[in-house]
Amino acid sequence: AAGYAHAVYHGLASPYVPPDVPDDAQQNFVGTALLPYAGYVEAATDRMAELPYALFDAQKKMMGTLLQAGAGNVPGKIAVLGGIQINTQAGKSDYFLPLSFELYDSSGTL
Repeated sequence: AAGYAHAVYHGLASPYVPPDVPDDAQQNFVGTALLPYAGYVEAATDRMAELPYALFDAQKKMMGTLLQAGAGNVPGKIAVLGGIQINTQAGKSDYFLPLSFELYDSSGTL
């Protein structure tokens, strides 16, 4: 995904290419979601460290849109915990870095 965003940012790839196989659809979505953050990630001192934060922000915005659209179908409140999954080498515990905890009402409002 970072390579795709980098290539589009520098004009080396088109901003959207439909996936050839269904397995590529998720990767295509991730790459497209990162496009607005390409300049930010590109300018970062450590691009690979900034990349998960950019993806988190893109997904947080998407979740907000989904919650506003569909929260009316849920009686009560919706709690959303967001963060970054940190995978480690085999034999070591993975980590979750919590970055947000939000509570929405049935109208999709925080």
